[in-house]
Amino acid sequence: MHQNFSFKGFIDQTLRVLHVYVGVLVAPFIFIAALTGTLYGLTPQIEKKLYEPYLIAKHQVHQQPHLLSEQVKRAQRFLPSSAHITAVRPAIDANTTTRVLYMDMRDPSKTVAIFINPYNLTMQGKLPVYGTSGVLPIRTFLDHLHRDLLLGEYGRIYSELAASWLGIFAITGFIQWQRRKRKPSNAYLRSQSIYWHGLIGICVLPMLLFFSATGLTWSNWAGGNIAKFRHLMNSDTPSLNTQLGIYSVANTDEHAEHRMGMMMHHGSEMTLNNLTDFDAMVNIARTHGLNASALQIKPSYDEKRAWTVEELQHQWPIKIDALAVNIKDKLVVDRIYFKDFPLSAKLTRWGVDLHIGVLFGWVNQLFLVVSGLGLLVLIFFAYRAWFSYVKPLHTLIQCNHQLIHWCYRADAKQLGTCLGILGIMYFVVPVWVLSIVLLSFFVAIHAMYLSIYKKQG
Repeated sequence: MHQNFSFKGFIDQTLRVLHVYVGVLVAPFIFIAALTGTLYGLTPQIEKKLYEPYLIAKHQVHQQPHLLSEQVKRAQRFLPSSAHITAVRPAIDANTTTRVLYMDMRDPSKTVAIFINPYNLTMQGKLPVYGTSGVLPIRTFLDHLHRDLLLGEYGRIYSELAASWLGIFAITGFIQWQRRKRKPSNAYLRSQSIYWHGLIGICVLPMLLFFSATGLTWSNWAGGNIAKFRHLMNSDTPSLNTQLGIYSVANTDEHAEHRMGMMMHHGSEMTLNNLTDFDAMVNIARTHGLNASALQIKPSYDEKRAWTVEELQHQWPIKIDALAVNIKDKLVVDRIYFKDFPLSAKLTRWGVDLHIGVLFGWVNQLFLVVSGLGLLVLIFFAYRAWFSYVKPLHTLIQCNHQLIHWCYRADAKQLGTCLGILGIMYFVVPVWVLSIVLLSFFVAIHAMYLSIYKKQG
């Protein structure tokens, strides 16, 4: 009969199983997430180089830009007959183009951007863009590579698994580093690898915890649970009310653009009768304190819905205020200001922008890339230490042995506590819990195999 763990022995063995043996199996997912995340952190420079002919508006020094309405009118010349403008982004400074986004009824699932030079009204190209934010192709590619490895919705399991375990490995690693005992060792390669693994881990520990927390907030299943919790706490991100009339309701329709595309597809008459409304929207935005250089104007093709204008400045200080305007009488019917957001909504916004490297500009990018590279090196030294004394083919077998040993020695109270924690955590981080269940299943199969093998022997 096996001797039960003392509390200290139980904790020590749990830390070792979680950080070392499970880490060997899960670390490849974290490595991929760190690599793709580091690439994503470089997207501003990549976009600037790759799309310079589209984004940069060349002009004479004293040349004045045309009115926004004139730029939109010129863009309409290049629209297919079945297309409708969904958003307009005026040039953010004197050297950039205006972006006119449109949707074609023949394929309402896709959005295309036309880039207009504000000074000579030439079209500098077309590019497909994605989502309500109009993300350019290379950023979309790197975003999906990081988020789901281009595998779609179920590919997001990998990134959520990585984010779930990253925080666990960071915490258990820190605890083991604090409790470490320096022992003389003849295995120089292993001892040096463990030394560098621990040193780099301590240096990037805050960023590892941050990546884990914000990654989970942005994830599919855990992120959905967090969003539900925020909703219960009345901490949702505010949204504009664009419905005109006495029966106004908040505009929380996440599929509004798709619905508009379906309206086009079924032949609804949707036209912009007065393009000077775009000039009016810019003036209204400035009058009501929307002073960010980056604006986005969304026209409405439904007389019962308002036009909207919103700020798109995600660099500190964040400016994402928005207005809903009754375009007929040019009156603001609703407004949201970032300063009035609930604290949880602000923290979520700051966390996401910090995670993708835009909140503090190039400084944010530098920390993002350095931390990503640090995590890659951290994992390299972990595997270097592991493979210096264990054959790769024996890794899974040793992991199973350790888990079986842990289960046999833990008493009912200790196992019950662990199961209770897992039960609660399932409603927060389900992918993490299911990964433990799956690993436990394979361990049980292996234990049965060993038992049968010993009986036959």
